Amino acid sequence: MSISGFKRKTIQKSYDNHLKHAGKAVKKMPESIRHIGILADSRLFGSYDISRNLSQKLNVESKNFEIIIFENLKDDFVTQHYNTFNENDFGMFGKIKAQNVSGFIASEFDLLINYSNQSSLFMNMVALLSKARFKVGFANEELHDLYDFMIAVEGNKIDVFNDELAKYLQIMGFIQKVAVKA
Repeated sequence: MSISGFKRKTIQKSYDNHLKHAGKAVKKMPESIRHIGILADSRLFGSYDISRNLSQKLNVESKNFEIIIFENLKDDFVTQHYNTFNENDFGMFGKIKAQNVSGFIASEFDLLINYSNQSSLFMNMVALLSKARFKVGFANEELHDLYDFMIAVEGNKIDVFNDELAKYLQIMGFIQKVAVKA
């Protein structure tokens, strides 16, 4: 087994242990959504301005968004305007080595949104360790213990996901209805 294979195995074990204990913790739900953390894959983010669309849907100013992007080493690039992380920012047993990832995890977001519709150990680890009060992601049977709420959307249709997210956050009383401009 290679070093990277061993490292991935130890991170997976750490993730599984954290997930087991996370389900037992009592979380304080937000009264409203004011501070939002966004976790995205660089392949998605390169073709879509998530924060502008979401700002309009949730009626939350873009300055209240904190974005971190997982950059796949093999084939992706992201501009220097955003915080990024990759698998090299994790040590053995899931220890976070990068300051920007540690800071993101420590932020007490009212809402954390994981915009990855595929299971990524490194993105899931960041979502799991996050101090966010309410965590949302794409529906995925493997991740039902990770999120407080999951939205089923076929493919990577971010607009549909955001519409559904806004609708359910309004129903739950976390956001006010956004006035439609004529």
